[in-house]
Amino acid sequence: MTAVAAVTASPAPRGDDVAAERGSVSIAGALFGIGIFTLIGLVLLHGQSLAALSRTREAADNAARAGAQQIDTDHLLATGEVRIDPGLAADAVAAYAANLPDLSVTEVRVEGPTISVTVAETVDPITGLGGSRTFTATESATALRGVTGAID
Repeated sequence: MTAVAAVTASPAPRGDDVAAERGSVSIAGALFGIGIFTLIGLVLLHGQSLAALSRTREAADNAARAGAQQIDTDHLLATGEVRIDPGLAADAVAAYAANLPDLSVTEVRVEGPTISVTVAETVDPITGLGGSRTFTATESATALRGVTGAID
């Protein structure tokens, strides 16, 4: 005699089994929603930091250009050598920075025909993630007075 294995199909779910599964999709949906909102918050935070760096880079470039236009005319007439007047350059950088309320000039350094300007901006991003996540974006720029061609 050969043995035959009995195969039985599982019965259709009864009302008690369906009730036990109720709410599992809600939990998965809630976790998915939290993950999506966290991801959106991180993308916004990164975008705000890139925008702040772009603003400070542009401000540093323009402030350095404004300072580089301030020539020490007495020195130029006496020696024929072009150099930037440190006092006038600092005043020009401060006048430019006065138009940018969220930015601050942290350093102005003049060495002969070269001026370097460092600008900073403190950003308090809107993330919705709670807590304070302020950061400071800092950029520097250097302008060289009297360049007429490419610098090697």
